[in-house]
Amino acid sequence: MHQTTTNTARILVLEPDDNARPMLKHNLQAWGWQVMMALDAEDAIQRTQGGQDCFDLILINQMNQTIDECRAIGQQIRQNSGVDSRAPIIIMAERYGADLEGQDIEIGDHEYVSYLEDGQQLKRLLQRLCSVY
Repeated sequence: MHQTTTNTARILVLEPDDNARPMLKHNLQAWGWQVMMALDAEDAIQRTQGGQDCFDLILINQMNQTIDECRAIGQQIRQNSGVDSRAPIIIMAERYGADLEGQDIEIGDHEYVSYLEDGQQLKRLLQRLCSVY
């Protein structure tokens, strides 16, 4: 079933994993979001420097970094791009136990760590934070 929506939210995605990137982009687009992909922090900063490419939310895959490192990257992108300081940052946690699975935890002002149980959890969080349905 192909779903077409006209969501206006644009998501900046940092996904360094070559295997995961196409599927994540496909899912986000299928859910109706505009997606701008970046391979790493440097790529994202370069693309968004001075508001060249605007976005409403930053989605970061934790891959081989600490939560604090990912958070700092998101904050740096948000600051250098000139977007609203309330633009949410979501970090998709890489490794976690069953006790955290399925939780979305706010770790700062408009900053979240998502311990994904499934793709629907991410979709619901994005909908809530972008106010798009």
